[in-house]
Amino acid sequence: MYLMMLLGDIIAISAGFLLASNLHIFHEDNGQGLDQMALLVPLFVPIALLMRAYSPAIMHERWTSIGRATNAFAMSTAVIMLVAFFLKASEGWSRSTFVAGVLLSGLFIAVLRYLFVRHSSALVGGEPYEVVVVYDGVPAPAVSSASCTILVESGEVFNPSRLSPATYDRFAEVIQYADRVVVQCPPERRQIWALTLKGANVQGEVIAPEMTELSPIGVARQDGTPTLIVSRGPLGLKDRIIKRLFDIAVAGSVLFLLAPLLVIVALVIYLQDRGPVFFVQTRVGRSNRLFHILKFRSMYVGRSDAVGSRSASRDDDRITPFGRFIRATSIDEMPQLINVLKGDMSIVGPRPHALGSTAENLLFWHIDERYWHRHAIKPGLTGLAQVRGYRGATHRKSDLVNRLQSDLEYLDKWTIWRDVLILIRTFGVVLHKNAY
Repeated sequence: MYLMMLLGDIIAISAGFLLASNLHIFHEDNGQGLDQMALLVPLFVPIALLMRAYSPAIMHERWTSIGRATNAFAMSTAVIMLVAFFLKASEGWSRSTFVAGVLLSGLFIAVLRYLFVRHSSALVGGEPYEVVVVYDGVPAPAVSSASCTILVESGEVFNPSRLSPATYDRFAEVIQYADRVVVQCPPERRQIWALTLKGANVQGEVIAPEMTELSPIGVARQDGTPTLIVSRGPLGLKDRIIKRLFDIAVAGSVLFLLAPLLVIVALVIYLQDRGPVFFVQTRVGRSNRLFHILKFRSMYVGRSDAVGSRSASRDDDRITPFGRFIRATSIDEMPQLINVLKGDMSIVGPRPHALGSTAENLLFWHIDERYWHRHAIKPGLTGLAQVRGYRGATHRKSDLVNRLQSDLEYLDKWTIWRDVLILIRTFGVVLHKNAY
């Protein structure tokens, strides 16, 4: 599978530069596209290997697969450009051919990776990983799960407490081709199975159902004692730096470009009733810390809801005529770009909710205990839930659950490219039937 994916990446890069070399809209490049390709491919392969573009994690996760490959390709391109600049070797290059080759190759890599992950099982004739599940002293299910290749009920011949070479040899024969061996047994037998698996030269796992409620994601140690890892920040240091630079670039650029419009909006809000321009409300941010969010005021001064216990409705009498316009066009959210520059918010992330927000007369955190998990990352000006159409009032519990599911999916599968895609899709939902 790795070789097939590597070959696919090489074909994608080659096809991109070959096509760019033969596009008639560019001047004759005298084979420069082929030269550029010959430099890029040998550089891409080791960089892709270092960035784990070929690993078990990418075989079933299409966006992770595409992200790692395109990141490796972007880094390879950057290295080529840097070396060419310092060696002054780019003067004879056709820049149009190079740019076209890079863009086409990146597109082909993404398409081939998407198709590969989607059809990976069929390409290799089934599930590529073999999982042996052993049931010792507990009943085995009648039907094996889709993730289980071999199901074994442990009897006398597989009893690890009978220290016999023949017993261990029989067990070794059963698991000789396994990638994972998972044992389900009573608590008093876990230790002997752990000892058995440690000598089996395989990834051995023992099921502990009582840990399900904790949802551990790993194991660490404190003073020599094993501990269960139940949480960690969704983004590493490198990813946080990339996301922060993206936020600053987008927020700063948009504020600069829209400054005249924002000044006009602020002036109209002030002139309509001489009230404050901004509506300031306390909301929950990253790490469950409270912050003050900024919005253009769209309601009459005396009727603003600082707590947010009442969601805005379609014919809400608290909203001013001009406020109705800026809410419908999402212009009222623009001051949150200041929150982004301050570091309270991000361009893309889970939308921050008012503290008093409810659905079916229940506060959000009373509806789903996972609600607080969404705050492991900065709240966003836009988010995955919003581009999926989950906007407006939360009348039913499902309104909150649908948004929460999207938020948790975003945390689990974050990439900077997904942020870019969500931002682009946001332009299609700025005018939305639920924006009132």
